[in-house]
Amino acid sequence: MTKPRQEAEAQICLMRQGFRCLFPRVRRRVRAASGMIVRTESLFPRYIFLASDPDLQSLEPVRSTRGVSGIVRFGGWPAMVPQAVIDAIVSRIDADDGFVKLVAPDLVPGARVRINEGPFSGLDAIFQCAVGTDRVALLLNMLGQDRRVVVERQALGQRI
Repeated sequence: MTKPRQEAEAQICLMRQGFRCLFPRVRRRVRAASGMIVRTESLFPRYIFLASDPDLQSLEPVRSTRGVSGIVRFGGWPAMVPQAVIDAIVSRIDADDGFVKLVAPDLVPGARVRINEGPFSGLDAIFQCAVGTDRVALLLNMLGQDRRVVVERQALGQRI
């Protein structure tokens, strides 16, 4: 676990100490005062993955590493992430730019979805149709009536 917004600093310092690290990042389009901008964010804010064999390399220096808050532990033992999960994350990293590519869910009309970004974040809606290549039309129940809204496709989360 890292200090807030210190994932990159922690990764650099840990790699200098000989640890193998994975810091998955994504690019997100967000609305700013100047319009839509692309922002680089951590896929898992405040967390990086550390590969280490405790028999060969002590984890004690990790606690005092710049940018690190501590090691996630369960019952006194460092938390272990299954290799299949790490492999799945690594398989989605684009070789050209090093960012994780998140795939939008396949949608069919009538599918229930959750909106994860923007002014409707956290609300459930019904997928209606695609509008161009990167926007979708949804039916959103507001004040007892279904309203059609158009949002960025990447703003959608899982189907529910």
